[in-house]
Amino acid sequence: MSAADRMATLLTTQTRQRVDFGALAGAADAGDSSLASSPRRRRILADAARTLATRGLATLPKGKDGWDHSAHPPLPRWVQRPPATRPPGRQPAPRAYVEQLAFATTMRLTTADHALLGPINALLRDQPDAEVVPLADRSYQLYGDEKRLKNIERHHLVTKGFLDLATHLRARPTPAPLAMFELGPAPWLLIVENTAAFTSLREILGTWPDRSQVGWLAFGEGDHLIASLPTALTSFRERNHAVNTMLLYADLDLDGLRCAQKASERARTAGLPPLQPALGLYQALLNQTPRVHPPATTDDAHTAAAWLPPELAEPVTKLLTTGLVLRHEALALPQLRTLLNPASPLLRQIRGGAASQF
Repeated sequence: MSAADRMATLLTTQTRQRVDFGALAGAADAGDSSLASSPRRRRILADAARTLATRGLATLPKGKDGWDHSAHPPLPRWVQRPPATRPPGRQPAPRAYVEQLAFATTMRLTTADHALLGPINALLRDQPDAEVVPLADRSYQLYGDEKRLKNIERHHLVTKGFLDLATHLRARPTPAPLAMFELGPAPWLLIVENTAAFTSLREILGTWPDRSQVGWLAFGEGDHLIASLPTALTSFRERNHAVNTMLLYADLDLDGLRCAQKASERARTAGLPPLQPALGLYQALLNQTPRVHPPATTDDAHTAAAWLPPELAEPVTKLLTTGLVLRHEALALPQLRTLLNPASPLLRQIRGGAASQF
Protein backbone atom coordinates (compact mmCIF):
# COMPACT_ATOMS: atom_id res chain seq x y z
CA MET A 1 0.00 0.00 0.00
CA SER A 2 1.42 3.37 -1.00
CA ALA A 3 1.78 6.41 1.24
CA ALA A 4 -1.15 8.03 -0.58
CA ASP A 5 -3.33 4.97 0.02
CA ARG A 6 -2.53 4.97 3.74
CA MET A 7 -3.33 8.70 3.94
CA ALA A 8 -6.61 8.12 2.08
CA THR A 9 -7.56 5.39 4.55
CA LEU A 10 -7.01 7.77 7.47
CA LEU A 11 -9.05 10.49 5.77
CA THR A 12 -12.09 8.19 5.70
CA THR A 13 -12.02 8.00 9.51
CA GLN A 14 -11.92 11.75 10.08
CA THR A 15 -14.97 13.79 11.09
CA ARG A 16 -13.48 17.25 10.68
CA GLN A 17 -13.25 18.84 7.26
CA ARG A 18 -9.72 20.17 7.86
CA VAL A 19 -7.16 17.46 8.67
CA ASP A 20 -3.66 18.23 9.95
CA PHE A 21 -1.07 16.96 7.45
CA GLY A 22 1.10 15.73 10.31
CA ALA A 23 -1.53 13.08 11.07
CA LEU A 24 -1.50 11.96 7.44
CA ALA A 25 2.30 11.80 7.43
CA GLY A 26 2.17 9.69 10.59
CA ALA A 27 -0.20 7.25 8.87
CA ALA A 28 2.25 6.96 5.96
CA ASP A 29 5.15 6.34 8.38
CA ALA A 30 3.18 3.69 10.30
CA GLY A 31 2.71 1.62 7.16
CA ASP A 32 6.36 1.75 6.07
CA SER A 33 9.03 1.37 8.75
CA SER A 34 11.73 2.66 6.40
CA LEU A 35 9.93 5.86 5.43
CA ALA A 36 10.61 7.78 8.63
CA SER A 37 14.39 7.64 8.08
CA SER A 38 14.38 7.83 4.30
CA PRO A 39 16.11 10.89 2.71
CA ARG A 40 13.27 10.87 0.17
CA ARG A 41 10.56 11.03 2.84
CA ARG A 42 9.64 14.66 2.14
CA ARG A 43 9.37 14.03 -1.60
CA ILE A 44 7.23 10.92 -1.04
CA LEU A 45 4.89 12.82 1.27
CA ALA A 46 4.59 15.73 -1.19
CA ASP A 47 3.79 13.33 -4.02
CA ALA A 48 1.19 11.58 -1.82
CA ALA A 49 -0.47 14.92 -1.04
CA ARG A 50 -0.76 15.71 -4.77
CA THR A 51 -2.17 12.22 -5.39
CA LEU A 52 -4.91 12.83 -2.80
CA ALA A 53 -5.79 16.06 -4.56
CA THR A 54 -5.79 14.38 -7.99
CA ARG A 55 -8.14 11.67 -6.74
CA GLY A 56 -10.48 14.32 -5.38
CA LEU A 57 -10.01 13.05 -1.84
CA ALA A 58 -8.58 16.29 -0.46
CA THR A 59 -8.04 19.93 -1.35
CA LEU A 60 -4.60 21.43 -0.77
CA PRO A 61 -4.11 24.90 0.74
CA LYS A 62 -4.12 27.75 -1.76
CA GLY A 63 -2.33 30.42 0.25
CA LYS A 64 1.35 30.51 1.18
CA ASP A 65 0.51 30.33 4.88
CA GLY A 66 -0.94 26.85 4.37
CA TRP A 67 2.43 25.38 3.43
CA ASP A 68 5.60 24.43 5.29
CA HIS A 69 8.56 25.88 3.38
CA SER A 70 11.22 24.93 5.92
CA ALA A 71 12.66 22.41 3.44
CA HIS A 72 12.15 21.31 -0.14
CA PRO A 73 9.72 20.33 -1.46
CA PRO A 74 7.15 22.28 0.63
CA LEU A 75 4.49 20.26 2.40
CA PRO A 76 0.91 21.30 3.18
CA ARG A 77 0.20 22.10 6.81
CA TRP A 78 -3.29 20.66 6.36
CA VAL A 79 -5.69 19.31 3.75
CA GLN A 80 -9.40 19.90 3.36
CA ARG A 81 -11.74 16.96 2.97
CA PRO A 82 -14.45 17.43 0.32
CA PRO A 83 -17.92 18.19 1.73
CA ALA A 84 -20.05 15.17 2.37
CA THR A 85 -22.37 14.36 -0.50
CA ARG A 86 -25.96 14.88 0.50
CA PRO A 87 -28.34 12.08 -0.40
CA PRO A 88 -30.87 13.12 -3.02
CA GLY A 89 -34.09 14.45 -1.56
CA ARG A 90 -36.79 11.87 -1.28
CA GLN A 91 -39.54 12.48 -3.74
CA PRO A 92 -43.05 11.56 -2.73
CA ALA A 93 -44.31 8.41 -4.34
CA PRO A 94 -46.45 9.02 -7.42
CA ARG A 95 -50.12 9.36 -6.58
CA ALA A 96 -53.32 8.94 -8.53
CA TYR A 97 -55.07 12.30 -8.50
CA VAL A 98 -58.57 13.08 -9.67
CA GLU A 99 -58.97 15.15 -12.80
CA GLN A 100 -59.52 18.39 -10.84
CA LEU A 101 -56.06 17.97 -9.27
CA ALA A 102 -54.28 16.77 -12.40
CA PHE A 103 -51.76 19.61 -12.02
CA ALA A 104 -50.22 17.69 -9.12
CA THR A 105 -48.97 14.97 -11.46
CA THR A 106 -46.86 17.37 -13.53
CA MET A 107 -45.63 19.85 -10.93
CA ARG A 108 -42.64 19.43 -8.65
CA LEU A 109 -44.39 19.41 -5.29
CA THR A 110 -43.02 18.98 -1.79
CA THR A 111 -43.98 16.27 0.65
CA ALA A 112 -46.02 18.89 2.51
CA ASP A 113 -47.87 19.79 -0.70
CA HIS A 114 -48.81 16.15 -1.25
CA ALA A 115 -49.88 15.86 2.39
CA LEU A 116 -52.20 18.82 1.82
CA LEU A 117 -53.61 17.48 -1.43
CA GLY A 118 -54.15 13.88 -0.32
CA PRO A 119 -57.32 14.47 1.75
CA ILE A 120 -58.61 16.97 -0.84
CA ASN A 121 -58.14 14.32 -3.51
CA ALA A 122 -60.14 11.83 -1.43
CA LEU A 123 -62.92 14.40 -0.95
CA LEU A 124 -63.20 15.09 -4.67
CA ARG A 125 -63.10 11.39 -5.46
CA ASP A 126 -65.75 10.36 -2.93
CA GLN A 127 -67.88 13.54 -2.66
CA PRO A 128 -67.34 15.59 -5.82
CA ASP A 129 -70.57 17.52 -5.20
CA ALA A 130 -70.09 18.04 -1.46
CA GLU A 131 -71.88 21.04 -0.02
CA VAL A 132 -69.70 24.13 0.27
CA VAL A 133 -69.18 24.56 4.02
CA PRO A 134 -67.18 26.90 6.29
CA LEU A 135 -63.45 26.40 5.84
CA ALA A 136 -62.89 25.45 9.49
CA ASP A 137 -65.51 22.68 9.17
CA ARG A 138 -63.78 21.24 6.12
CA SER A 139 -60.39 21.54 7.80
CA TYR A 140 -61.61 19.50 10.76
CA GLN A 141 -63.20 16.90 8.48
CA LEU A 142 -60.13 16.41 6.29
CA TYR A 143 -57.26 16.87 8.75
CA GLY A 144 -58.76 16.51 12.22
CA ASP A 145 -57.68 20.08 12.93
CA GLU A 146 -60.02 23.03 12.48
CA LYS A 147 -57.08 25.42 12.06
CA ARG A 148 -55.09 23.39 9.54
CA LEU A 149 -56.48 25.42 6.62
CA LYS A 150 -56.59 28.76 8.43
CA ASN A 151 -54.10 30.47 6.11
CA ILE A 152 -54.75 28.35 3.02
CA GLU A 153 -55.50 31.43 0.94
CA ARG A 154 -51.79 32.32 1.22
CA HIS A 155 -50.58 28.88 0.09
CA HIS A 156 -48.60 28.97 -3.14
CA LEU A 157 -51.00 26.57 -4.88
CA VAL A 158 -53.88 28.93 -4.12
CA THR A 159 -52.10 32.18 -4.95
CA LYS A 160 -50.91 30.68 -8.26
CA GLY A 161 -54.44 29.66 -9.18
CA PHE A 162 -54.03 25.88 -9.04
CA LEU A 163 -56.12 25.28 -5.93
CA ASP A 164 -59.51 26.90 -5.38
CA LEU A 165 -61.41 26.90 -2.10
CA ALA A 166 -64.88 26.45 -3.55
CA THR A 167 -63.96 24.15 -6.46
CA HIS A 168 -61.49 21.84 -4.74
CA LEU A 169 -62.02 22.18 -1.00
CA ARG A 170 -65.76 22.72 -1.32
CA ALA A 171 -65.35 25.37 1.37
CA ARG A 172 -65.67 29.10 1.95
CA PRO A 173 -63.86 31.41 4.38
CA THR A 174 -65.84 32.66 7.36
CA PRO A 175 -64.01 35.73 8.71
CA ALA A 176 -65.13 37.40 11.91
CA PRO A 177 -67.93 39.81 11.03
CA LEU A 178 -67.40 43.51 10.56
CA ALA A 179 -68.67 45.34 13.66
CA MET A 180 -71.60 47.31 12.19
CA PHE A 181 -74.26 49.46 13.83
CA GLU A 182 -77.43 50.55 12.06
CA LEU A 183 -77.91 54.07 13.45
CA GLY A 184 -80.44 55.20 10.86
CA PRO A 185 -82.10 54.33 7.53
CA ALA A 186 -79.84 56.29 5.16
CA PRO A 187 -78.12 54.20 2.42
CA TRP A 188 -74.51 54.79 3.44
CA LEU A 189 -71.84 53.16 5.59
CA LEU A 190 -68.92 54.87 7.34
CA ILE A 191 -66.06 52.64 8.52
CA VAL A 192 -63.72 53.99 11.21
CA GLU A 193 -60.46 52.24 12.15
CA ASN A 194 -59.83 53.84 15.53
CA THR A 195 -61.87 53.06 18.66
CA ALA A 196 -61.75 56.62 20.02
CA ALA A 197 -62.98 58.16 16.77
CA PHE A 198 -65.56 55.40 16.37
CA THR A 199 -66.93 56.04 19.85
CA SER A 200 -67.05 59.80 19.26
CA LEU A 201 -68.80 59.46 15.91
CA ARG A 202 -71.26 56.95 17.34
CA GLU A 203 -72.16 59.45 20.03
CA ILE A 204 -72.60 62.29 17.52
CA LEU A 205 -74.56 60.27 14.96
CA GLY A 206 -76.61 58.60 17.65
CA THR A 207 -78.05 61.97 18.66
CA TRP A 208 -78.32 63.49 15.17
CA PRO A 209 -81.63 65.38 15.05
CA ASP A 210 -82.72 64.20 11.61
CA ARG A 211 -82.54 60.42 11.85
CA SER A 212 -83.26 60.01 8.14
CA GLN A 213 -79.79 61.38 7.39
CA VAL A 214 -77.98 58.72 9.43
CA GLY A 215 -76.86 55.37 8.03
CA TRP A 216 -74.51 52.60 9.17
CA LEU A 217 -71.39 53.06 11.31
CA ALA A 218 -68.76 50.31 11.43
CA PHE A 219 -65.49 49.67 13.23
CA GLY A 220 -62.64 47.77 11.57
CA GLU A 221 -58.87 47.98 11.26
CA GLY A 222 -55.95 46.25 9.60
CA ASP A 223 -56.21 42.67 8.41
CA HIS A 224 -59.50 42.18 10.26
CA LEU A 225 -61.17 44.94 8.28
CA ILE A 226 -59.87 43.57 4.98
CA ALA A 227 -61.04 40.04 5.76
CA SER A 228 -64.40 41.01 7.27
CA LEU A 229 -65.63 43.49 4.64
CA PRO A 230 -67.62 40.90 2.65
CA THR A 231 -69.67 40.12 5.77
CA ALA A 232 -71.26 43.56 5.44
CA LEU A 233 -73.39 42.16 2.62
CA THR A 234 -75.01 39.74 5.06
CA SER A 235 -75.84 42.55 7.48
CA PHE A 236 -77.35 44.64 4.69
CA ARG A 237 -79.49 41.70 3.58
CA GLU A 238 -80.61 40.70 7.07
CA ARG A 239 -81.74 44.23 7.85
CA ASN A 240 -83.09 44.86 4.35
CA HIS A 241 -81.00 48.02 4.44
CA ALA A 242 -78.65 48.23 1.45
CA VAL A 243 -76.12 51.01 0.84
CA ASN A 244 -74.92 52.80 -2.27
CA THR A 245 -72.10 54.74 -0.58
CA MET A 246 -69.25 53.33 1.52
CA LEU A 247 -66.73 55.61 3.22
CA LEU A 248 -63.56 54.90 5.20
CA TYR A 249 -61.85 57.07 7.78
CA ALA A 250 -58.37 55.69 8.56
CA ASP A 251 -55.26 57.22 10.13
CA LEU A 252 -53.06 59.31 7.86
CA ASP A 253 -49.99 57.12 8.11
CA LEU A 254 -48.54 54.38 5.94
CA ASP A 255 -50.34 51.56 7.73
CA GLY A 256 -53.71 53.29 7.63
CA LEU A 257 -53.47 54.23 3.95
CA ARG A 258 -52.16 50.81 2.89
CA CYS A 259 -55.02 49.19 4.76
CA ALA A 260 -57.44 51.52 2.99
CA GLN A 261 -56.11 50.47 -0.42
CA LYS A 262 -56.39 46.75 0.38
CA ALA A 263 -59.84 47.21 1.87
CA SER A 264 -60.94 49.12 -1.21
CA GLU A 265 -59.83 46.24 -3.44
CA ARG A 266 -61.54 43.71 -1.16
CA ALA A 267 -64.79 45.69 -1.33
CA ARG A 268 -64.58 45.69 -5.13
CA THR A 269 -64.07 41.92 -5.38
CA ALA A 270 -66.89 41.31 -2.88
CA GLY A 271 -69.36 43.25 -5.01
CA LEU A 272 -69.72 46.14 -2.58
CA PRO A 273 -69.92 49.81 -3.59
CA PRO A 274 -66.54 51.51 -4.07
CA LEU A 275 -64.81 52.30 -0.77
CA GLN A 276 -64.25 56.07 -0.78
CA PRO A 277 -62.19 58.26 1.58
CA ALA A 278 -64.27 60.29 4.05
CA LEU A 279 -62.86 63.53 2.66
CA GLY A 280 -64.70 65.86 5.02
CA LEU A 281 -63.13 64.14 8.01
CA TYR A 282 -59.71 63.95 6.36
CA GLN A 283 -59.73 67.63 5.43
CA ALA A 284 -60.47 68.52 9.04
CA LEU A 285 -57.82 66.08 10.29
CA LEU A 286 -55.17 67.71 8.10
CA ASN A 287 -55.77 70.99 9.92
CA GLN A 288 -54.82 69.43 13.26
CA THR A 289 -51.38 69.14 14.89
CA PRO A 290 -49.45 66.12 13.58
CA ARG A 291 -47.17 63.92 15.63
CA VAL A 292 -43.57 63.01 14.90
CA HIS A 293 -42.92 59.67 13.24
CA PRO A 294 -39.98 58.16 11.30
CA PRO A 295 -40.18 59.66 7.79
CA ALA A 296 -41.44 57.55 4.90
CA THR A 297 -39.62 57.36 1.60
CA THR A 298 -41.07 59.43 -1.22
CA ASP A 299 -42.05 56.31 -3.15
CA ASP A 300 -43.78 54.70 -0.15
CA ALA A 301 -45.63 57.88 0.76
CA HIS A 302 -46.70 58.56 -2.82
CA THR A 303 -47.93 54.98 -3.31
CA ALA A 304 -49.85 54.93 -0.03
CA ALA A 305 -51.47 58.32 -0.62
CA ALA A 306 -52.65 57.33 -4.10
CA TRP A 307 -55.95 56.17 -2.56
CA LEU A 308 -56.75 59.82 -1.81
CA PRO A 309 -57.79 62.39 -4.44
CA PRO A 310 -54.95 64.66 -5.68
CA GLU A 311 -55.93 67.62 -3.50
CA LEU A 312 -55.31 65.47 -0.41
CA ALA A 313 -52.67 63.07 -1.74
CA GLU A 314 -50.12 65.85 -2.24
CA PRO A 315 -50.21 67.30 1.32
CA VAL A 316 -50.40 63.80 2.84
CA THR A 317 -47.32 62.68 0.86
CA LYS A 318 -45.44 65.74 2.09
CA LEU A 319 -46.59 65.06 5.65
CA LEU A 320 -45.32 61.48 5.64
CA THR A 321 -41.98 62.24 3.98
CA THR A 322 -41.20 65.00 6.48
CA GLY A 323 -41.55 62.59 9.40
CA LEU A 324 -45.09 63.39 10.53
CA VAL A 325 -48.39 61.50 10.75
CA LEU A 326 -51.94 62.35 11.74
CA ARG A 327 -53.91 59.91 13.85
CA HIS A 328 -57.62 60.12 14.56
CA GLU A 329 -57.01 61.30 18.09
CA ALA A 330 -55.80 64.64 16.69
CA LEU A 331 -59.41 65.32 15.66
CA ALA A 332 -61.03 64.78 19.04
CA LEU A 333 -64.67 64.66 20.08
CA PRO A 334 -65.12 68.45 20.57
CA GLN A 335 -63.69 69.18 17.10
CA LEU A 336 -65.81 66.44 15.52
CA ARG A 337 -68.92 67.80 17.18
CA THR A 338 -68.16 71.28 15.84
CA LEU A 339 -67.30 69.96 12.39
CA LEU A 340 -70.55 68.02 11.88
CA ASN A 341 -73.29 70.64 11.96
CA PRO A 342 -76.92 69.41 12.11
CA ALA A 343 -77.91 72.44 10.05
CA SER A 344 -76.22 70.89 6.98
CA PRO A 345 -76.77 67.50 5.29
CA LEU A 346 -74.72 64.92 7.20
CA LEU A 347 -73.41 62.80 4.33
CA ARG A 348 -72.29 65.88 2.41
CA GLN A 349 -70.18 66.94 5.40
CA ILE A 350 -68.59 63.50 5.79
CA ARG A 351 -67.88 63.25 2.07
CA GLY A 352 -66.38 66.72 1.95
CA GLY A 353 -68.88 68.58 -0.18
CA ALA A 354 -69.96 65.75 -2.50
CA ALA A 355 -73.60 65.72 -3.45
CA SER A 356 -75.92 64.07 -0.96
CA GLN A 357 -77.25 60.62 -1.80
CA PHE A 358 -80.52 61.13 0.09
